[in-house]
Amino acid sequence: MSFLKTIGRNQNLRIILGSQLVFQLGIWFGTIGNLQFLQKHVESHVLQAFFLVVGGIVGVIMGPYAGRYIDATSKVNVLKLVGLMRIGSVIAMLIALYTGSIYWMLIYSIGIGCSASFFTPVIQTILPSIVEKEELITVNAININIITLSRIFGAVLAGLLLTIASLYVLFLIALIAYLTLYFITFFLQVPEAYELTDKKANEKTTFKELFPIIRSQHAIKVVLMVSITPLIFISGFNLFVIEVGTGQPHFIIGLLYFVEGVSTIIAGLFIKKIITRYQKNVSILLFTCCLMGLSQLLLSLTNIYVTVLGFGVFGLAYGMFNPLLYTYSQQNVPSHVHGRFFSFKTMLDRTIMQVCLVIIGFLLDQIGYKTLMILLCLCTFTLVFSILINTKRDSNKNKNEFYQV
Repeated sequence: MSFLKTIGRNQNLRIILGSQLVFQLGIWFGTIGNLQFLQKHVESHVLQAFFLVVGGIVGVIMGPYAGRYIDATSKVNVLKLVGLMRIGSVIAMLIALYTGSIYWMLIYSIGIGCSASFFTPVIQTILPSIVEKEELITVNAININIITLSRIFGAVLAGLLLTIASLYVLFLIALIAYLTLYFITFFLQVPEAYELTDKKANEKTTFKELFPIIRSQHAIKVVLMVSITPLIFISGFNLFVIEVGTGQPHFIIGLLYFVEGVSTIIAGLFIKKIITRYQKNVSILLFTCCLMGLSQLLLSLTNIYVTVLGFGVFGLAYGMFNPLLYTYSQQNVPSHVHGRFFSFKTMLDRTIMQVCLVIIGFLLDQIGYKTLMILLCLCTFTLVFSILINTKRDSNKNKNEFYQV
């Protein structure tokens, strides 16, 4: 298969994708481990929630600094810094397990949150420099599939390990994996032409430089606006699954996660053929958003078979959407602000998801699941229609910028 050949002949790509796999599995290992630790040492649900989200909040706050640092220094050095953060964080968690102190666990959460604020943007920044342009969409699809597979199997694997081993073993495995990954990073070679070497330029790098670029380039605004569509649904994904699973056989919840995840992976395998055939990136992005709106409409019907289909349709749409969105961003956003742009997008994504999670929880209580799905469907199609009108209007001036890569 072509994607296997792409990975097989590119050592840098193997290191980057391996880093992604280990990081994503580590997040789920840490999440399950933290839940077990908090259940034992913290009785208050409010405090449990605080300790679970504080790392993500600190990560968002670190976003601007992370973006500047990524653009101003060697990308390999950024990955080495991330590796040290992970190792230090896991050591802090091992101390927490030994002492029973929740404050050491807090250090772990903050460390992992900070490492994520550097890791996610730098991966998106490195990928265009280590693969050919025509392979970028395939590589982004593989990257998304790794994240999806980690989400499907990470929590399950961690749960299985805890049935036969202790939390110490869980985090020791994570520590060994992170140590191995740190030393493998020394073999990574990002092309020198892609690295910033002008020290004066590095000294002047500021996060504020990004915003005039966003305002001046319609393509970037389209990327940021259209990315809201899946974020709204994903933020409430677990709540929707719980709602659908109420009163159903226990295997239904697992089936919904499985169908959505497998559909995402399948779509990622075929996105390159779709792009090659139609070559209209914004149009395909908007089409996938329409599929998401259709999935929400199907979910409003509340029939269990239609619900499974709805989750499958969303998975297909999301599997096409994300690789294309990142490829489009990597090729249209100026390379010298890649770090700051992807840091900004990561900050925006996390903030939107947290806000939407609270709103969705409130609306589920107030208007119910079925009405909420119809409302989300209307919001999705309204956003798509607005972007389409705005893009069509602007395309008279710069048609190639928006419809061709």
